[in-house]
Amino acid sequence: VVQGRDESLRDYLTRFNRELLTVKDLEPFFAMAALNSGLRNNSAFTFSLLKKPVEDMTNLLRRAEKYVNAEEEMAAMQQKTPWSGYQEERGEHSRNAPGKKEKRHERSDLTKDDLRHKLSRMGDSPKGGAPIPSYNDFSPFLDT
Repeated sequence: VVQGRDESLRDYLTRFNRELLTVKDLEPFFAMAALNSGLRNNSAFTFSLLKKPVEDMTNLLRRAEKYVNAEEEMAAMQQKTPWSGYQEERGEHSRNAPGKKEKRHERSDLTKDDLRHKLSRMGDSPKGGAPIPSYNDFSPFLDT
């Protein structure tokens, strides 16, 4: 029995236990090995079992229950966040918003003089801002 790509840990364990009941006289060691080999490779639960293997099926199911609860809590938190749904609806997410990269390219096209002019106008505004100084004269380093 193999965990599906989008299958939750709870659903996989339920399906695994149903199949486990159909097999007669199965040694617990083989049941644990079958459960471990059926888990997704990239799951946090699999990583936990690799870091610290369990001794028996009871401990394995106890630890699995903790991961099931955490997985469900994370899913509930994602559903509760109103802003995340809004971003997904509009196809935006922080840095990956479609217009962001275009604005960056536009800004890089501005020359230093354009930016100086823009900042000097800001000096007149109530928000303030100082013009960028221009350094054209350089004195040599002093050797001591």
